[in-house]
Amino acid sequence: MISTWNVRGMNKDIRHREVSSYLHSMQVPIIALLETRVKQDKADRIRSKFGNKWSFTDNYSHHYNGRIWIMWKTHEIKIKVLQIEEQFIHVEVISMDNKTQYYATIVYAMNQIERRKILWEQIDKIGEHMDKPWIVMGDYNNVLTCQDRIGGNPVTLNEYKDLAEMMQRSGLYEAASRGCHYTWSNKHLTGAIYSRIDRLIGNALWFQDYPDVIVEVLPPSISDHAPIRVRSLSVQSKRKYHFKFLNCVASKENFQDIVRRSWSISTQGGPMQRLWAKLKRLQCDLRPLKRECSDIRTKILKARDDLEKAHQGLQANLFDTAAAELVYQCTNKLLELNQTEENILKQKAKVDWLRLGDGNNAYFHTSIRERHKHKSMSTLTSSKGEVLTNREDIVKEVLEFYKQLLGKASKDLTGVDKPCIMRGKMLSREDALSLIAPVTELEIWEALKGI
Repeated sequence: MISTWNVRGMNKDIRHREVSSYLHSMQVPIIALLETRVKQDKADRIRSKFGNKWSFTDNYSHHYNGRIWIMWKTHEIKIKVLQIEEQFIHVEVISMDNKTQYYATIVYAMNQIERRKILWEQIDKIGEHMDKPWIVMGDYNNVLTCQDRIGGNPVTLNEYKDLAEMMQRSGLYEAASRGCHYTWSNKHLTGAIYSRIDRLIGNALWFQDYPDVIVEVLPPSISDHAPIRVRSLSVQSKRKYHFKFLNCVASKENFQDIVRRSWSISTQGGPMQRLWAKLKRLQCDLRPLKRECSDIRTKILKARDDLEKAHQGLQANLFDTAAAELVYQCTNKLLELNQTEENILKQKAKVDWLRLGDGNNAYFHTSIRERHKHKSMSTLTSSKGEVLTNREDIVKEVLEFYKQLLGKASKDLTGVDKPCIMRGKMLSREDALSLIAPVTELEIWEALKGI
């Protein structure tokens, strides 16, 4: 999708060659280069070497060094420049069918805290009326937590409180990233300092509309900054998920009756077999209740529409008892559905420190998608050094890896030395072959419980 790179620290003679190689390897339609240190009278000559498939915008009009360059492939994407300042360029990213995809603010913040405060105020103003997906990325020259720097002076509250407060006011969240945590280094052999000052933050709408996007911190090459690449995961085949119990199902009126009736039916087998069989049967019995909690957002929208129509009916006759009763019922229905949605999202996100309100739902959706993104495996390097991206190949490689750990089945082992298991020692092949007394699974289980 988009990539940023601060090319500070590069030798002027090799900067163009390294940037050209970087552009070729990124394979993204939008790239932002920060601190190019190219004078305005030389900019056109250097840009012409990249080829005619790129278009450019910059902020030379607000800084003599043109601290920010944005370049994009004209045959893949359209860019509409909305605002240019000394420390950022704000653009609208438009698809080839002229539909807005998202808004992007590329920042390169000043070194001085007081001058960065001006940047935070300007971002605040952009966020006041932002109702579309929006990201702010680049070099903030600012840490966000105490863990964002090692080496050098300890991080103080004054260093990051302004940035943190701006993000809170504007409803911006930092995107989780892959790769090295630190994005800048002074590259000193002694007195080395590592900091995380390059990052991507976005609003809840961006995280919701682009759930499959990952942020990668790439190796810094010869620069002292690491490039940041934002790209979409390859399309994965849909998995069939198993039954998941929702806590809100337990609040249904007939929940206890269904459980009691299902559990009272006798089954055959051992204790664990009977427990498993009852749980499987109960799962099928609870599916209708769980189905009532599915597609909750659509049901909420319908309930709001019903409530609006009920109010319109009441306006025709304010003293109509039936109309007032309908408004009362629709109101309770909407409140119940909102509470159900809140409970489902809390359970999925495993976040319980936020409380009621529609505004919380955006956060919950963002949290859920970030958790799913962390659990996904888009690439895997095999034991032969091959990079696997296909889901079937990844599954096969994982299974083969754990098969090697488990070993192979032995046809010569006729028994298990229970005292040896209880002592926690490994059984040699010779000792195993010398055992002739077979043991039952129950005896093995009893031996393991004694460890």
